Amino acid sequence: MSPRTEKQLAEHRTAKREQIVSDALFLFATRGYFNTSISDIAKEVKMSKGLLYSYFENKEQLLNAAIDFALKEATELNLTEDQLKELTPKEIIKEIIEGFFTVLEEKKELWSLIVSLAIHVGSIPSVHTTISKVYKDLTLQLQELFVSMGHPDPENEAFKLGALIDGIGIQYMVFGESYPLRKIKENIINGYMNQKK
Repeated sequence: MSPRTEKQLAEHRTAKREQIVSDALFLFATRGYFNTSISDIAKEVKMSKGLLYSYFENKEQLLNAAIDFALKEATELNLTEDQLKELTPKEIIKEIIEGFFTVLEEKKELWSLIVSLAIHVGSIPSVHTTISKVYKDLTLQLQELFVSMGHPDPENEAFKLGALIDGIGIQYMVFGESYPLRKIKENIINGYMNQKK
C-alpha cells in the first residue's frame, strides 16, 4: 500500500474533523455540554485525547464548531442556486419555514442543543459570538426577503419570525408529540403566502 498524498491526508483530516464535530454534537445534545468531557468525546470517536487535541484545542472550541454546524444545518435550504432563482420571495420564506419544521421533527436533539446553549450563552462567551453571528446572518437574509415582498417593516418582521420559530421550538420540546406542530406550520405559511403583494 502506497503512502497517502497530501491531498488524501487533508481529505482524511477534514472527514475525521467532521466526524468529531458530529459525534460531539450528539453527546452535547443528549448529555449536555457541561456533562460531556473531552474523554467522553474521545471515547465516542474512538481516538486518544491527545489526538483529539490535535483537531481542537479545547472543548469550547469543539462546542463552537458543533454549534456552527448545527445552526447551519438547521437553517440551510436544500435547494440549488438555480432552484432558488426560480422561487418568489414568498416561496423562499415558505421553504425556510418548511425546513425549520423538518429539522424540528427529524432532528429534535439538534434543536434541543441549540435551545440549551442559547439559555446558557452567558456562561460561555465564545458561544454567544458564534450564535449571534449565525442569527444575524439569518435575520439579514429574512429582512432582504421581506423587503422584496414589499413588507412595511422588514427588519421587525425578520426578528418576529425568528422569535416565533425559537418559541415554537421550545414549546415543541416541552409538549412533545401532543404539540400541534403541523397546524402551526400551516398557519404560519398561510399567513405569509396570503399577504398582499
